[in-house]
Amino acid sequence: MYHYLRDSDTSSQLWTSHCPRRNTMNTMVQLNPPEQFATLPSGCTICYQVCGEQTSAPPVLIIAGHGSSMTQKIGGLINLLTKQSYWVILFDHRDTGLSSVFPTPPEGSSESAYTITDLADDVIGLIHHLQLDAVHLVGFSMGGPIAWQVAARLPAKVASLALCLTSPVGRQQLPTDNLPPMHLEGQWLLGEAFDPPQDENAYEAWVQFYMGLDLCLATQPPTAAERKDSRRQSELTYRRDREGGTVFSKFHHSRASGVRWPREMLKQVKCPTVVIHGAKDQLFPAEHAAALRDDVDGARLVVLENCGHELPHRAQQPMVDAICENMARQQR
Repeated sequence: MYHYLRDSDTSSQLWTSHCPRRNTMNTMVQLNPPEQFATLPSGCTICYQVCGEQTSAPPVLIIAGHGSSMTQKIGGLINLLTKQSYWVILFDHRDTGLSSVFPTPPEGSSESAYTITDLADDVIGLIHHLQLDAVHLVGFSMGGPIAWQVAARLPAKVASLALCLTSPVGRQQLPTDNLPPMHLEGQWLLGEAFDPPQDENAYEAWVQFYMGLDLCLATQPPTAAERKDSRRQSELTYRRDREGGTVFSKFHHSRASGVRWPREMLKQVKCPTVVIHGAKDQLFPAEHAAALRDDVDGARLVVLENCGHELPHRAQQPMVDAICENMARQQR
């Protein structure tokens, strides 16, 4: 049965700020709290950030979606979590922000620079680097299959799991998956918005591109505050991507995530799990969310009304409520 939480009109403040530093653009980006770096056994360097007051309780580790760094539109979630005394770890996926850049496969090659399992290896490496005894995982969209792989492979360390706006299979599936395909509407909207500038130095063009991707799946016209946040977040994302050399390399995620996701590993997840889905998600049909719930023993499903494949202000409080309720299940 679907468990519905109604939206609220919660607004958010962006949790990041930036100030000038020196680099090839004559500006560098300073996050508050500051960035830190972890070099993993694989040789990959991951940029991460710790928000909130560190306690003995497990942190919340947020795993962003396709092509997204730690500056994705989740500022309101961070503020709401830290206000409830949770501390939060964010990080840049490889090929985003200030994390390692990987070479593009030769033109015409069908090979991927890496796999979605490699992205899960990065998260596991970061958990070990930080010597975390336990962690709450929250995965958005492509971050979902990364999160459940980590939960399946590190059952003793993952205290809870939240799978947000995601799918058990992604774009590809087997006949035995018995799921409807991704919605064509959302894929068309993303395709229309996906026209990146060819000049990596074209500041305003890139900001407008990021804003277009951010808002193209909105189910309601964005408020003035949401447009302002989108502009700030897009400026920050571009400046950090330009600084890190990941303006174009983030598109490697398309090949990494374009295969069928490891649905079978969901059966290995043993921690309290909540699936959070938008009732109007334009990419993943509701059946995908129900399948996630059914594939994880004891998982719960929360459907956000008037929300699609997006993170508008109005959905952030009910989303955090669902995440916190699920984390509390681990403590009982």
